[in-house]
Amino acid sequence: MTFDHLISYLQERLQQALPGRQAHNLMISSVRLNEFYSIPEDAKKSSVLVLLYEKDASIKTVFILRPQYDGVHSNQVSFPGGGFKKSDISLEKTALRETQEEIGVDSARIQIIGGLSELYIPPSNFLVKPFVGYTKDIGFLTPDVHEVERIVEADLKNFIGSHNIKMRKIKVRSGLEFDTPYYDVSSLIIWGATAMILREFGEVCIGIEL
Repeated sequence: MTFDHLISYLQERLQQALPGRQAHNLMISSVRLNEFYSIPEDAKKSSVLVLLYEKDASIKTVFILRPQYDGVHSNQVSFPGGGFKKSDISLEKTALRETQEEIGVDSARIQIIGGLSELYIPPSNFLVKPFVGYTKDIGFLTPDVHEVERIVEADLKNFIGSHNIKMRKIKVRSGLEFDTPYYDVSSLIIWGATAMILREFGEVCIGIEL
């Protein structure tokens, strides 16, 4: 499937019913399932962007590796994104602004084509809305020196189906350790909310030949 055909497919598919919780649950440790579905009233709104583009004869998406810091998402892999600001007007604008700030892609070069199911992240109390967008001109990626340790580009085909999903023990900030599913990409562990978003996106793309 060409890049243009993929975008056309997603524009239509993302308007239909989404896998949502069914897909999310596949990437959560069974001991934590209930945490993700008790959403408090003070949950903070945020959004992330699944950005699609062509590079080196393949269709890719991009992640950021957070730096080491004293916080719940220290040294974790995530999509570009962050918390909603009133000046953003919408969560879609939040995703675009954060993408520009974190990886240097001008928001004017990105076209949003739809959204995935929102999900709650208990450790940081964020209610996240993932958006899907694309660019025909990815340009030179520039990491934010304060928020991004490294930019990670990955082939989209790594996340369609379950061939790249593994299991390992993860120890979280509270000290709890549990077996959890994750994606293995460039020797990095993608787990938690990012893996849940990826699994839903991968389910949406099942049947596509890239």
